[in-house]
Amino acid sequence: MRCFCYRVDQPSLMAALTDEALLTRYQSTIGDELPALADRGLVRFLRNQSTLVSRALSDGFDRLAEQDIAAADSLLTDIFAVATYHNWFLPLEALGERDLPVEELPRGLLSADISTDGAKLWVIDEDTIALTRDREADEQPDMSTHHRS
Repeated sequence: MRCFCYRVDQPSLMAALTDEALLTRYQSTIGDELPALADRGLVRFLRNQSTLVSRALSDGFDRLAEQDIAAADSLLTDIFAVATYHNWFLPLEALGERDLPVEELPRGLLSADISTDGAKLWVIDEDTIALTRDREADEQPDMSTHHRS
């Protein structure tokens, strides 16, 4: 699979991704993006992410992870994808794109991400992670069956 690869120090990256300022910035970005979206699946996904980040901000990320590790891992992946897309500062080094056999690896920084929406992230080794951005829009209706008036 074609992935963007990054060299990271995982504890430093986790600290950055769960920092209150970055969580707030991510939540604000979702809020800015939502009004312009027409894709219902993406709107649902982003609203769910907004709920998760609200929980992380109010109860702490560790508490969110204790309650639902898969959701917490999905949130980390999306925050990482959004932050790298917008070139927000994160403690990492971009290594470029590579074709990697990641399909059999556990997903997420916590190895618990089972989400079907949004980006996907894999820990390749203790210093390397790989990311794909492959959000898919809902299926479009078949307009050939619609009648014109």
